[in-house]
Amino acid sequence: MRYSRFVRRITVTGEASVRLFSTEDSDDGTLLDVSRKGARLCINHLFRPGQKLTLVLNLPWDEPPVEVRLAKVKWVHEDTVGVEFLKVENDDRVSLDIFLAARSKLPATSPARER
Repeated sequence: MRYSRFVRRITVTGEASVRLFSTEDSDDGTLLDVSRKGARLCINHLFRPGQKLTLVLNLPWDEPPVEVRLAKVKWVHEDTVGVEFLKVENDDRVSLDIFLAARSKLPATSPARER
């Protein structure tokens, strides 16, 4: 069975601070897209699927940062990482939901957008 995406991703360019849960090694990367359930990051750090992370997402357009208390690496391709959000506190979830709702109303910049 193929994985099917039910949550719309919003393409963004922002900063992300990433900390490996087990060793507390940290690095900064670029946020490429975000949804309610996860994000895609570009980062110069080697990750493996299944690793647990904490994230601080610095969203563009002067939005407040969103802290993801627990995320899991779902896939890795070169310097790009897909993460699933496992634990986001209520205030951060509300901030993320407001950001996503406001951005989903903007016209798409690419004809290949998800519906």
